Parts: sequence; C-alpha cells; structure tokens
Amino acid sequence: MKRKKVDMPDCKTCITRKDSIFCNLSSHEIKRISEVKGCNLYERGQMLFYEEANVTGIHCIHSGKIKIGKTGLDGKEQIVKIVNKGDVLGYNSLLCGQPYNVSAEALETTVACFIPKDMFFSIIETNTEFPRKLMEMMSADMQEMQRKLTNWLQKSVLERLAETLLLLHRKYPSERSETLIDVRLTREDIANIIGTAPESVIRYLSDLKNDGTLNLRGKEIHILKPDRLIRIANLEALV
Repeated sequence: MKRKKVDMPDCKTCITRKDSIFCNLSSHEIKRISEVKGCNLYERGQMLFYEEANVTGIHCIHSGKIKIGKTGLDGKEQIVKIVNKGDVLGYNSLLCGQPYNVSAEALETTVACFIPKDMFFSIIETNTEFPRKLMEMMSADMQEMQRKLTNWLQKSVLERLAETLLLLHRKYPSERSETLIDVRLTREDIANIIGTAPESVIRYLSDLKNDGTLNLRGKEIHILKPDRLIRIANLEALV
C-alpha cells in the first residue's frame, strides 16, 4: 500500500503547530518550512518509517495516532509510546546522526508533514527558542522512559495494565463517551506496551470487566471505575 499525497496543511494557520515545538517560529521561518515540506496520508497499518532506516528529516503529526515500536532480541515488538497530533518523530536519531532506532506505524488514518533535515538544522541555528523547545521535549521523553523502566522493574503485570489504561484514557479522551479510551489497540498492542503476553492481557481485561471496572466492546475499552484502577495501579493520583 503506497502513501497517499494530500493537500498540505497551511503552517501559518495550523492549529496543531500552536501546541508544538514550532509555536514560536517567525513568519519568515514558517514560510521557509512551507516551501520545502511534504505531506502524506497514512492509513491504519502503514509505516511512516522503519527501524534501522536512514533518517532524512523529521515527521510532524498533523492528525491521527502513531505507535512507536522497537524490536527486541527475541524479535518481538515493544511499543515504546503512542503519539498523536502535535508530536514530532525522528528528531533524536537525526540529532545523533544515527539510523532510526524505532519504527512508526499508523494506528488510524493519519496526516503527517515531513521537514527535511537541512531545514530542521537551519531552524536550530537561527531560532534561539527552538533548541530550548527541543530540550524540553527530549527531557519529557526521558522522564517517560524512566517511569516505564521503574514500572517494569517494580510493578506486576496487572499494576502496569491498570496504569497504562488510565494514562491512555487521560491522553486520548473521547468526544463520544467520557468513559471511552479513544485509540484502537489490539490486545497484542496492549501487551507490547506493558511488556507481557497477549494471553495475560486478555485474562486481566476479562477479570476487570467481570468485576465492573471496565466495559469491553471489541477493541473499545470503557473505564467505568477509574478509582479502582488507580488503587490497582498503586497510584495516589493520576498525575
């Protein structure tokens, strides 16, 4: 399946840009980016890039959701994170001059803009605020990785599952229902997020459904009792 070209979002009026690392760029810099960027539409299951591929620029998510994965020594995928509109992909590998150390796959219909590396580095050199935004984003990523590492070392599978469901619900609320996690994940996807077997996820989700904590409708997960998930996850509060 080939990537589809789409009409490029206008950077000057892009609502997504206002909440991204590009929010403080000048009108001249925005114009320069618009002149060189590309834009593609990805359907669910299509790849933005593959692990070990050469990096030629950064991807800016205009709409949709992407799962970031890494292949383990056993060949199994570990989902590192899920990103959505406003997020930027590929900057870490680009900054250290290495191939992608992760892959990126669309979880739903996604529109992503692509900024070539020459333009990316040019903005770093000419805009004093842009490097600070980059460092803030890198620091946030590092804190998230530290939290996950601590969870894998100290928490049980059920605790990790409960915390993951709460975090997904907070990050992806649904306009249709306040209980719904608005991202389509298979049981295998969830297992790859928390580092366990799909069978364990299926069993624990069934238990949580049976005790009234969750409601499951196919791939839809509704959180009916968030306070119970907070207690299971051993969280004082979801921060």
